[in-house]
Amino acid sequence: MKYFILTGTSRGIGEALAHQLISDEHHLFCISRTPNESLAARKGLDYIQFDLNHIHGIEAVINTIFDKIDPAKAESLYLVNNAAVVAPLAPIENSPVDQIIHNIHINLLAPIVLTSLFIHHSSHLPIDKRILNISSASAKHHVPGMSCYSTAKAGLDVFSSSVALEQGSKDNAVKVVSVWPGMIDTHLQEEARNADQETFASSVLFHQVKDNGMLTTPQLAAEQIKELLLGDRFTQGALIENLYA
Repeated sequence: MKYFILTGTSRGIGEALAHQLISDEHHLFCISRTPNESLAARKGLDYIQFDLNHIHGIEAVINTIFDKIDPAKAESLYLVNNAAVVAPLAPIENSPVDQIIHNIHINLLAPIVLTSLFIHHSSHLPIDKRILNISSASAKHHVPGMSCYSTAKAGLDVFSSSVALEQGSKDNAVKVVSVWPGMIDTHLQEEARNADQETFASSVLFHQVKDNGMLTTPQLAAEQIKELLLGDRFTQGALIENLYA
């Protein structure tokens, strides 16, 4: 049995990836703030409604998940840190403090905590273990008004590389990879397009990307992410800047 822990599965890439991973040989644990009824109704899946902004509650969620994993049946174990938020979309001096904190909690701190707990709880399992962090080209390519998002994603890439160094190639190591999935027609893109141009002038760039047909569908992105997660390209410490290469 392959076990998967996925965050941010209520919509977008997370939802598409979850649907594509469902199989008789797989068991999924899906985590999102808002429920996804179509996923929750599927067999071979546990749906956990939880807001990752509540950092101190993550440990209890992971404890519950690992209580349901049968070591005798486990062939492999995967964590996909996908949940993300883009707000605040404004110069930092005009960004509400609660949005700043929420952004860093969801985009960076939650994946760090989840990674820590995942490695700790799976340390005794002599199986294939992988963590895929869904990052963004925003870590490198910056636009005004997205300082929190870009900073969090850059931090996620550095964290992925650092943990990969810690794990290395030792026995029972967890492989950690960070990936930039490209420009995808998700709620985050829509939020950036529809942001007030007076506070987020860069919204015009996101309109142009949409109007010029440059956005990939979540389903296509999820197909490539699934292939990466389960395939040979998943090498320790890699930063996959081009998912479609």
